[in-house]
Amino acid sequence: MRVPSKIAVLTLVGLSWALGAPAAATRDPAGPVVGSAATPACGVENLIAGKKPSASQEIRGDVALITDGAVAAEGAQWDAPVVVTLETGTGFVTYDLGQPRSISALVLQADANDTYQVQGSPGPADPAPATFKSIVEIQNVIDRGHGLRTRAVEFPPVTVRYLRVGQANGDGFYSISELAAYCKKPAPFPPAFRIVDAPQAQVGEAPATPAGPRSKHDGGSILILVLAAAALAWLAYRTVTR
Repeated sequence: MRVPSKIAVLTLVGLSWALGAPAAATRDPAGPVVGSAATPACGVENLIAGKKPSASQEIRGDVALITDGAVAAEGAQWDAPVVVTLETGTGFVTYDLGQPRSISALVLQADANDTYQVQGSPGPADPAPATFKSIVEIQNVIDRGHGLRTRAVEFPPVTVRYLRVGQANGDGFYSISELAAYCKKPAPFPPAFRIVDAPQAQVGEAPATPAGPRSKHDGGSILILVLAAAALAWLAYRTVTR
């Protein structure tokens, strides 16, 4: 019986190793490691399109509206049917991107005379509030006019799994109609969104709320009423004491 040569034995061993090698170790010459958790490509798609929040706080309305790709015409009423409202300045919505993703551009349509904080967390699942760090503060654009207004912002790339918008600051009336997030900004920027019908903003108008009409300028009206009541009380006192 003939004993195989060393070369034949080594050849058989090599073939056995190659055939039994794990799939995660094979490589595609034209791309990343096949079967491994490769970093997603940085494209121009909206990373939260159609997503529902993984968490929210003090939000009123259908949260699906924020990522449905539909906006109102610029200058539409702040509480038009296309929006969700933040009941207080601590309201927010959070989106889970599924895995850490790089983000460098955002588009937000929201009430013009408020600022909105955008924060991110690397995770893990169900992240603690302390893990969220500021990405950008989206400024008010009241110089463009009242009502819903679109802001498009760019910033140095950050990698996050969870994206949060909210923590508004302004006149106490906060609303968001659309949020979009991008690894790389699309062209044009901001991109075109579907526009839905909505009434235009009327400055000083009393928008409807579940508790009844309430003006965005309540504070000034109440102060005037208080001063008028005080003046009437003083006149009544003077008349009685004459």
